[in-house]
Amino acid sequence: MGGLNLISFLEGIVDTVGINYLILNIGNIGYQINIPTYNNLPIKVGDKTKIYTYLYLREDKIMLYGFFTKEEENFFELLISTPGIGPKVGLSILSKMTPDDFKKAILQEDLDSITTIAGVGNKLAKKIVLELKEKISKTTLFEVGLEKKYKPGIIDDAIDALKALGYTYKKAKMAVEKTQEKINRELTLEELIKESLKIIR
Repeated sequence: MGGLNLISFLEGIVDTVGINYLILNIGNIGYQINIPTYNNLPIKVGDKTKIYTYLYLREDKIMLYGFFTKEEENFFELLISTPGIGPKVGLSILSKMTPDDFKKAILQEDLDSITTIAGVGNKLAKKIVLELKEKISKTTLFEVGLEKKYKPGIIDDAIDALKALGYTYKKAKMAVEKTQEKINRELTLEELIKESLKIIR
């Protein structure tokens, strides 16, 4: 049992909106679609909307999962292809973090952030990083802007250097990112560490 791409998307009128689902009226047939728990749901009852869908089959039921962007749907498929991640955890991840933020967390091995997600403990977080880090290439860092002004690897090296000085990963990462935003030019590794220390202190 698993997922199928028989239904790529559905377009219809929103009949019901729940915490983590909606019912879409299409030709007087109501389709219940499981969705992430969004802080600001972009639709309301009566709206016409298009939902990108993923059909998941189990022995006892058929479940339809939906997303407002194709990027989210594609990332959901990537997530549930990982051993240990089912649709429920996949939705929890997308309820807590955007695909870009989760990719950053994986590439940076940010277990603290990953384990804030419901259903993801330390053991599963490590497994997710191990399974997905290779699939999410280093070019992703450039796509999401984490290394927009730096050579590949310098961000990791700067964060590791701050961690070696006794700072937590979260504080080190925050300091490096704030330094990037503050100084509009490429820094050497030594300069990046020095300027980050000014912020972290």
